[in-house]
Amino acid sequence: MKEAGLSFTKPRAAILKLLTRDHGPYSADEIFERLPEGICDRATLFRTLKQFKENGILNSIRFDEDFARYEFNHPGHHHHHIICKVCKKVIVLDHCFVKEIDEKIELMGYKDVEHKLEFFATCPDCQHKK
Repeated sequence: MKEAGLSFTKPRAAILKLLTRDHGPYSADEIFERLPEGICDRATLFRTLKQFKENGILNSIRFDEDFARYEFNHPGHHHHHIICKVCKKVIVLDHCFVKEIDEKIELMGYKDVEHKLEFFATCPDCQHKK
């Protein structure tokens, strides 16, 4: 938090502890339910999630304008996601399929190459519910 210029507060520390310990990704409601009771209100949680995302502490997976999941941005741990279009469950894919493309882009003279890859599909559980 110090590196991001954010002061230490009990709500920020609790949110950060939860996301580094439990990995996620979690929706804001799921984070709120997992926090110690009374540590913060929903407005503080949403404000903190926004600040953490803007400062690179968290990554977000956006489903639409009204729904996102958040996870701690572990330095050096790059991964992708499979997201169920029905239930919104997120599965982490630890293997990166496009590192070679990043390297080719760098050979073209580009710097600080980043990518984000998310797969959207219907999970096996939701397929069986139809």
